[in-house]
Amino acid sequence: MNGNSVKIEEIKKSSRVALNVTNIVKTISAVCGGMIIVAGCIMIGLRGVINHGFIIAMENGFFTPEDLESMLIDYNGIVEHLIEDGNIAETIGLYLITTGVTLIFVTIVLHFVSRVFRGFMESYSPFQAGILKNLKIAFVLITLAALASGIGIGLVIGFAAWCVLNIFEYGCELQKLSDETL
Repeated sequence: MNGNSVKIEEIKKSSRVALNVTNIVKTISAVCGGMIIVAGCIMIGLRGVINHGFIIAMENGFFTPEDLESMLIDYNGIVEHLIEDGNIAETIGLYLITTGVTLIFVTIVLHFVSRVFRGFMESYSPFQAGILKNLKIAFVLITLAALASGIGIGLVIGFAAWCVLNIFEYGCELQKLSDETL
């Protein structure tokens, strides 16, 4: 085996491991995301009973509204307002649904990342059009998620992703030229 073949085999081995890990995490993320969304819907569906239970627990001193607020991320005082209105179950339910949707989003990103690893593992070169397409989709989704958490970090991640994609596009062009020469 020449040096290039050895490198390709190393890429394939590491891609196989990465693919397995990605698939495991993707499955766990999908299952947990689905279960959390269902739990949030149940919480909202049973809000009357649950809110009553929370009110009794607060009256008996088991916890305070501030305790609940400290556990949840408050977006512009929305959580505080919902809790003050006695909508504790709705607050927790919406929080759970948002968390579940985030995990489903992570599952989608991991799906495209696993396709990249599968492409690395199955092809004779990592610089293939199909791999580049899946990499672009994964990077766009990752950049969108980063932008949702903050403009600064989103721009940095977007710029880094753009640089990596340009390198991969150039690699694909070189691979195409190499394939045409043979």
